[in-house]
Amino acid sequence: MPGRTVKRRRCLSRPVLATLGAALLLGSLSLIHPLRGQSSSADELSSKESEPDYKLEVERNLVQVRVVVRDAKGRVVSNLHQNDFQILDNGKPQTISHFSLELPQTGKGAPPAAPAAQAEPKLVPETEENPRAPRRYLALYFDDIHMPFEEVALVRKAAEQYLKSALTPGDRVALFTASGLSNLDFTGDWDAIDAGLQRLQPRSLTGESFPCPEVGDYQAYLIVHEHNAVAEDIATYEVLHCRFRDDPRFLENARTEALSAADRQLQKYEQTTENSLRGLEEVVRRMALLPGQRSVVLISPGFLTISNRFRINEIVNRALRTNVIVNALDSKGLFAPLPIGDVSENHVIVPNRADLMGQKAQLLNSGRNHNEEVLRDLPADTGGVYFGNSNDLVGGFQRVSELPEAYYSLAFSPEKLKFNGRYHQLRVKLVHPSGYTVKARHGYYAPKTSEDPKSREKEQILEAVFSQEKLDQIPMEVHTQFFKQSQLDATLSILARVDLGALRFRKADGRNLNNLTVITALFDRNGNYLQGKERRLDFRLRDTSLAKLTETGLTMKTSFNVKPGTYLIREVVRDSEGSRISGLTRTVEIPY
Repeated sequence: MPGRTVKRRRCLSRPVLATLGAALLLGSLSLIHPLRGQSSSADELSSKESEPDYKLEVERNLVQVRVVVRDAKGRVVSNLHQNDFQILDNGKPQTISHFSLELPQTGKGAPPAAPAAQAEPKLVPETEENPRAPRRYLALYFDDIHMPFEEVALVRKAAEQYLKSALTPGDRVALFTASGLSNLDFTGDWDAIDAGLQRLQPRSLTGESFPCPEVGDYQAYLIVHEHNAVAEDIATYEVLHCRFRDDPRFLENARTEALSAADRQLQKYEQTTENSLRGLEEVVRRMALLPGQRSVVLISPGFLTISNRFRINEIVNRALRTNVIVNALDSKGLFAPLPIGDVSENHVIVPNRADLMGQKAQLLNSGRNHNEEVLRDLPADTGGVYFGNSNDLVGGFQRVSELPEAYYSLAFSPEKLKFNGRYHQLRVKLVHPSGYTVKARHGYYAPKTSEDPKSREKEQILEAVFSQEKLDQIPMEVHTQFFKQSQLDATLSILARVDLGALRFRKADGRNLNNLTVITALFDRNGNYLQGKERRLDFRLRDTSLAKLTETGLTMKTSFNVKPGTYLIREVVRDSEGSRISGLTRTVEIPY
């Protein structure tokens, strides 16, 4: 489906987001001739305001995969179909249940709405996009708790050069940090963006490290969790050399200090990794509430996530579900590590244990590779780009800030999936490769427990409201009108016509039963939620009334008091019996 996007918003606090379903209530939604002259008594059709119960049907255990296919010259291939793909889950072929081609860089602008007359309502040309509304949202997420000062300075300068030359009037940029300090929400104001970049600086959360023993994150993980004897011996003999002048009588004392140092380093690693991942997850949530094209760029030297892979799997699932692309830029630039590290890093060397020093060099190299996993895997799993091992950081920002020309969204439901939290290896391949390369998700983790249906259903209905994706399970039309009461005040009306012929009614006591929930949400031109109105329609229709209503359709009107400006309107309709849902987005401009 071209231009598919899904919206959420992080500047709403998490408590507000958690209760946002209730906030969408209370509005002047009215029915227009629901039965075209027939009786619309309360026993046939009633309308009431109520808290949403979110009875949306959930498709269980759906695994989503985003795939980018390129030809031998690196060009994106966009003419493939569902039967061209094959998905293997732990080597077993899977049935693809969902398939779509996404073209995130496309979008047809519509001309601005004509000026409104002062004395009568004006029918506004409904459009899915507006040239004055933002079309691209770019979130730069700086991992300031892992980047040293020199890296912060380099990426800050590169980001400034790139953004200054690349920003267009349709772009909105936000600056987020792992520390949570110096954040800047989405804006098109270059002066604000530049000032935000200048505020970036390293933010250490854990203080100075102990110089001896020199235990890194990966070594600490091996010692504490894997009980790795080599990693433990390296730290022990470093302590023996630094503190006890290689006196073997103090070997057990040195071992005790080494284990204590590993525990401290592990706590430091877990704290910093938690901060970086929590911040990234919140940015993905924030992006999901926005219209237009949305991508996140993680700017980091990398950090150890070996014990947080399930958490990353959840971030990937959210990004895939809400059509957010995550890219990554390695802030280290061109990096050629020496066997035992750079001289400036003051590595501890035990002269009489050359064997351990060789093993330490291998351990340091393995640790660096594990640190880079988050930079490689997040883009690979979400359809993004990883840029690393290059000093052309300006060019790097250009690459990671661009959206792919096209990608494919595939999904499948594994049979007999066990809730054991185990990793499943995925392989996506083409039935006829034709020299193409396929970039797709490497795998996923099975849920650890069965998901709470109510929580998931509530989240799905909110995703439908905060989305620009066209959902068309129930045929629906949406039109807009506005009436200018003065130069600064206007009434915006949304007319939604629903075709009830596609709905399934349940027969009971001679009546046709169903419930219809209609939600109308209003956003500003930047995609910020303003207000919403919801109405629940309870149908208890006789056969004759149902036939008439099916023939004519149901028209509803929702009104908002607004100021002149550009607005995004989201109309969502769902029914209780068939668990079907539809959603349309319209843009309207009310001139001053």
